[in-house]
Amino acid sequence: MEITGDEIRRLLTEADDLDPSGLRVVGAHIEGQLDLRDLVIKRPLVLRDCTTEQPVLLSRAHFSQLDLEGLVAPSIRARGLTVDHDLHLSSARLSGDESIYALHMRIGGSVYLDDGFQAAGSVVLSGSRVAGVISCRGARFDSTLHLVDVQVSDAIFLSHGCRASSDGTHAAVRMRGARVDGQIVLRDGRFTSPAVAVDLRHVKVGKDLLMPFEGIEGSVQLEGLVYEGLPRDATVDEWLSLLTTRTPYYSTQPWVQLAAAHQAAGHERDVRRIRVAAQRDLRRRGQLSRWGRIWHLIRGLTIGHGYRPALALLWLAGVLAVSVAVVLASGAVRCSVVEQVGYALNVATPLVKVDAARCTVDTASGAGQFVLASTWLLQILAWAFATLFVAGFTGLVRRNA
Repeated sequence: MEITGDEIRRLLTEADDLDPSGLRVVGAHIEGQLDLRDLVIKRPLVLRDCTTEQPVLLSRAHFSQLDLEGLVAPSIRARGLTVDHDLHLSSARLSGDESIYALHMRIGGSVYLDDGFQAAGSVVLSGSRVAGVISCRGARFDSTLHLVDVQVSDAIFLSHGCRASSDGTHAAVRMRGARVDGQIVLRDGRFTSPAVAVDLRHVKVGKDLLMPFEGIEGSVQLEGLVYEGLPRDATVDEWLSLLTTRTPYYSTQPWVQLAAAHQAAGHERDVRRIRVAAQRDLRRRGQLSRWGRIWHLIRGLTIGHGYRPALALLWLAGVLAVSVAVVLASGAVRCSVVEQVGYALNVATPLVKVDAARCTVDTASGAGQFVLASTWLLQILAWAFATLFVAGFTGLVRRNA
């Protein structure tokens, strides 16, 4: 069966007796270009399993429902398209370098690109508003899928074998600035790029984020991503690895979001792990000065950046052990062994004092002078570690209050 693009336009605009169910054409070859731009036909249009050698032009058109399932064409131009109910493109095969260009669509139902949908070029749905779902179950995108700034009232499904790839110029899937009231599901999808595979910058997810990492081949951009509840389909260890090694650069917000999600769930141990890992990533990739990096390292080693204050107690115990070893090995302190231990604790510890009054130090000898000098230094260190412990512990209590 053959029909021209002009005939389809005429049937939609000039036929007084067009059925309320709209126009339905199945399995036809469309000769010439199908140009439906600016038409306002508030009835369904069904062009199922049709083929054409020309781009389909739908910009600024308005239909009650649009079904292009199984369409074979170079591309679709649909900027500003309005559909009161669903837009069906499942099983469509589009071969153009820009397969779909559909900025700022208004869809009252859902957008379906399921069941073997194939696009050789980029698919641009950016800035569109969809009242239902954007479903790409089993779809194949050989270039970038652009979902920048879309607003979706239900969910986005890039799942059930959905594949998207990119040459690295853009992310394979770009969702920057999207607002999704329900879920974003990347389960059983595969997204590949030599650079950024998935761009989720400044995306807001009203419910769950289902994103297993084994299907992502490339880096991920997550700064500004906000989601409710715990992210699913990936463990805490997998998230720590992703944020540390598979993001292009250090950003504070993804770490804060992950920690907040686990804190809301009452997983305090995981919260501390996340925050410590975030500080390590900051030291490794953050924009710190040389001295800032050194001080950051000291804080990490001594109190775990305030999240592991017990480390300071271990350092304090080490200082006391060194003090005892110095006194016992010097031979310059005159008293019994037990009293020498008490003397070492007295000069080093800032809090505990024991009776070692009978001990004297041979200050005339080099060993005695070394004992005096080393114990002064060890006392300074002991005070420092005790202070760090108190500061770290009180800070931890304040954060958990």
